[in-house]
Amino acid sequence: MRNSALHPNIAVSDARAAIAFYEAALGAETLDVITAGDAVIHSDLVLRSAAGESTFTVAGAFPPDSAAPEPGGPTHASFTIPVEDTDAAYARAIGAGASSLAEPADWFEGFRQAAVRCPFGHRWYFVTVAESVTPDDVQRASDAWMSARD
Repeated sequence: MRNSALHPNIAVSDARAAIAFYEAALGAETLDVITAGDAVIHSDLVLRSAAGESTFTVAGAFPPDSAAPEPGGPTHASFTIPVEDTDAAYARAIGAGASSLAEPADWFEGFRQAAVRCPFGHRWYFVTVAESVTPDDVQRASDAWMSARD
């Protein structure tokens, strides 16, 4: 198995259900699942998007070494998926059981984003970005967003 350059490991409360969700909501493909008894201790999934291919692991949480986020509580990481159609990706995730954090919207011209929280507590962003968007464009939009939060 060949992993992507960054291969995140996602701890969840119910690994089998999470894998099924990521297949349905994100179109992920499960490459393997390793168990110890009934527990999923490792799995490899691949996600193909507008930006290419990434791999990630889903496994049950094994405190104290790993903990799954509470579905409604804060999470320590977010995942961004570049997609060709933000609205379609958002609708697919919501249809599979994700909860909405931000409906699809144009953050600025050429940059469309939406955010969901999966039933396992992780935050996922779907973003469509035109090739013409520059880091300066993103900085200006970020500055405006931060000013609006004050």
